[in-house]
Amino acid sequence: MVSALTTRLFVISPYQYGNMKKKINSKMLQELSTLRESRNFIKILNYNFLMNFYENCRIIHYFPAQGIESKDFVRIAYRHYLVSLVSCWETFFRDMFVCTHELDEEFIDKIIKNFNLNRTDIEHADFKLSETLSTCFNFQNIKEIESAYRIMWGSDFFNFLCTEKTNVIGMCGKFTRDFSVCGLFHDWREVIDKTFKERHRIVHDANYRPVLNVKYIQHAEALFLLIPQLVAYFVIKRFGLKHFALCSGEIAAPMVFTMQDILADDWAVVEPT
Repeated sequence: MVSALTTRLFVISPYQYGNMKKKINSKMLQELSTLRESRNFIKILNYNFLMNFYENCRIIHYFPAQGIESKDFVRIAYRHYLVSLVSCWETFFRDMFVCTHELDEEFIDKIIKNFNLNRTDIEHADFKLSETLSTCFNFQNIKEIESAYRIMWGSDFFNFLCTEKTNVIGMCGKFTRDFSVCGLFHDWREVIDKTFKERHRIVHDANYRPVLNVKYIQHAEALFLLIPQLVAYFVIKRFGLKHFALCSGEIAAPMVFTMQDILADDWAVVEPT
């Protein structure tokens, strides 16, 4: 049964994008090939994202846990962490775009129409249309992520994700109702925008030394972990895909991992089956 929330989520927006010219070339084909190889087969929707986030967040949390207080180590880890947060998002939103548009080709047709694309320009025998279409967007850019998902979510993509309340989810070992990002972080948009700007400056200006801000980075890591999982939550409800779940007796709900879960050492990673 699809809830009213899920139905609202996939209403098509009348927003028109204008013209976008995109043609397949050898560079694009090479990029698509390497992305497919690293993506592998997505058995569980947000498995890759959680593994990527887990591996990249460990370094900055390792030093305090080991009593290492070297400012140089922490500064380097801080810069790496800001870059990796956006990198994890870039990969997740690109992979999710490919996955969801492969599941429902209606979205592909609407993107082609709204972007005034020529279907023959982006078709290739070795790749699915959802893969070639993903190259039309820069997933390192917050506005382009919203543009890529506008057909599916409407123009206020991130606003919807962060203000809409969920049904039952599993969080911190408990079943939680009516969860929303803005209920925890009223400054969610400012933190996201700042992180993208910081990442851009770090990547393009090696002279830049961001000042460590503990409160900010705690908010940033929590938001960059939670929001993709909420995307997965709504997609799971729409398409009925495999997902991580919290189960207790006959009750089961999609599991949303927190920083506490990610940093805990009482669990082990196993390959999905």
